[in-house]
Amino acid sequence: MTVLKAQPRKSGKANALREQGYVPAVVYGPTIESMPIAVDKKDLQYLFSKITRSSRIDLAIKDGKKAKKLDVFVKDIQYNPITDTPVHVDFYHPDVGHPLKLHVPFKLLGEAPGVKAGGVLNVLYRTILVHSLPKDIPPLVTADVSNLQLGEAIRVKDVDFGKAEPLLPLERTLATVTAPRRAEVEVAEIPGEGIEPETAAEEAAVAEGEAPQEQPEASAEEGE
Repeated sequence: MTVLKAQPRKSGKANALREQGYVPAVVYGPTIESMPIAVDKKDLQYLFSKITRSSRIDLAIKDGKKAKKLDVFVKDIQYNPITDTPVHVDFYHPDVGHPLKLHVPFKLLGEAPGVKAGGVLNVLYRTILVHSLPKDIPPLVTADVSNLQLGEAIRVKDVDFGKAEPLLPLERTLATVTAPRRAEVEVAEIPGEGIEPETAAEEAAVAEGEAPQEQPEASAEEGE
């Protein structure tokens, strides 16, 4: 389990903490009172580069000589819209004896032969909601696509969730390799194509500004 150090903080000091290189945070849960804390910005960014949103974190809160450790999950993260750095974090300390629902990231491993054959790999779920005791929540669930051929799929029943229960039907498709759509070829109309030769000649003459000459009608008296 990943360890993150923290310290208690007083309310109303958020901006001052950020200027000193700390990120304001709060930890709460059904068995504890809400507690405002502060964590080192560099430690937090390093932590986020190593964990997922369903990873369990050992939060070590040190207040002078006293220290308290809490098993927590990241509940919410607020980011600066300009720098994209975290400015506030909510940590959730669950009741260890009661199951909870949590979204677990889903990742595919390997390269599918169906993709090498020209297919397209479609991932339908990036996270999967599971139900489990906190200690059994996986930080990540994976599926190997090394044998996935064109037209085949990975379903919930094909994935190992450990002791956690996926809250999706077992036959639900999570990823599939499909044939690429054929590009629709637009046939451009070629001027004159499909027109009788005489008509085409007449239209060409009109385009040049020359009206086709009308042929005199045969007189009924001719040939008598």
